[in-house]
Amino acid sequence: SLVSDINLFNSNYHRNIYIEELEKYLNKKPEFKNKYTLEIIKNKSSVLHIGCDLETFLPINNYSNNIPIILWNHRWEHDKNPELFFNTLIKLKKNKIKFQLVILGQRFSRIPEIFTKIEKNLKSEILHIGYCDSFDDYKEWLHKADILPITSYQDFFGISIVESVYCNTIPLLPNRLSYPEILDKENNPEIFYKDDSDFYIKLNQLIINYKNLRNSSSKYRELVNRFDWKIMKYKYDELFESIYNKDI
Repeated sequence: SLVSDINLFNSNYHRNIYIEELEKYLNKKPEFKNKYTLEIIKNKSSVLHIGCDLETFLPINNYSNNIPIILWNHRWEHDKNPELFFNTLIKLKKNKIKFQLVILGQRFSRIPEIFTKIEKNLKSEILHIGYCDSFDDYKEWLHKADILPITSYQDFFGISIVESVYCNTIPLLPNRLSYPEILDKENNPEIFYKDDSDFYIKLNQLIINYKNLRNSSSKYRELVNRFDWKIMKYKYDELFESIYNKDI
């Protein structure tokens, strides 16, 4: 970071947390902390959002489900906090809230225990679980889904979220990580939750009112459209050309 000409990050959150953690790291040194370098690194660090190939998800199909479909389309790992996600769904089921569930992602030999638990506890709700055989299958499930609850502990951008929201799912996001930046929390506070209890309450409301809310999902789609590669590629070109022209 110090010797580079420029440092690029996936989001403002990504950049900020890197500088913060770097300072903690330097503070552990007994001497020669070189903390003056933090300002040097900060001054040549910028954000360049990821470009997503969103056009591959066209055309947009607006399905109408009698029972809402909840989507998981992330890695099956602990940093995505599947425990909160699925335990909340189990609680909703116990409270007689009806929903269907699609769980996408590759099943490895070692996975969080909760995935084994839900195959039993949510068996009647699961429409699909596991890896999709083709991109077309993956795309189809994203178009069919209604609600995208996110519980992750770690995310520097959120490609799978951008893809899903582009397909008109309604996101429900924690007020942390890159999400307030990517989905504009200031103008869309209704799709953010503050803690586990708030997550349950807002997901419950989404399930009950999903048909009315589905009609407004296009406004979230418009938000993520700016990350389409056909738009982002020009920002990449412009930046790389400015670096090249500066060097020569």
